[in-house]
Amino acid sequence: MTEPEPRADPLGDEQGAATDSVDLITAAWRRERPDIEVGSIGVVTRIWRIGRHLDRHRKQRLELLGTDRVTLDVLATLRRSGPPYQRTAGELMHSSLITSGGVSQRLEKLERAGYIERHVDQADRRRVEVRLTPAGVDLVDSVVADVMEHETKLLGRLSPGEQETLIGLLRKLLGEFE
Repeated sequence: MTEPEPRADPLGDEQGAATDSVDLITAAWRRERPDIEVGSIGVVTRIWRIGRHLDRHRKQRLELLGTDRVTLDVLATLRRSGPPYQRTAGELMHSSLITSGGVSQRLEKLERAGYIERHVDQADRRRVEVRLTPAGVDLVDSVVADVMEHETKLLGRLSPGEQETLIGLLRKLLGEFE
């Protein structure tokens, strides 16, 4: 009779290193399919799960602040452009990777709320300039400050040096896709 294979300890491996649910998944696949390399699970699944957690946290934070990702995306793009906080509708479409119809709907909503103004270029009527209003600047500045403070706390388990290392590694990996 053979002894059952020891199960991974959710609090640490044999060397005392911390483990998580992804380590358990990886170990199970290594046990069940030792013929394939499953090491990518340790990276890809963690990035995917962390992304879902961060996405949920940001969505909840924005709801508390009375806004949403769509609004923040457009307003933040305009704010980052610097004074006069203006871009064309086409530039906003390219930066947000959505259709022109989707941008138009967003802009209509934001204009009704008083956060942006749209102006048709008289020389080229197809060109629409979008500019933040003072109310839009105030909203995006307060929301971004709050969200950044909240997300800084979420990353608090990592030292500044660890965060810099992670940024470098993620930049390198993201470069493969962009």
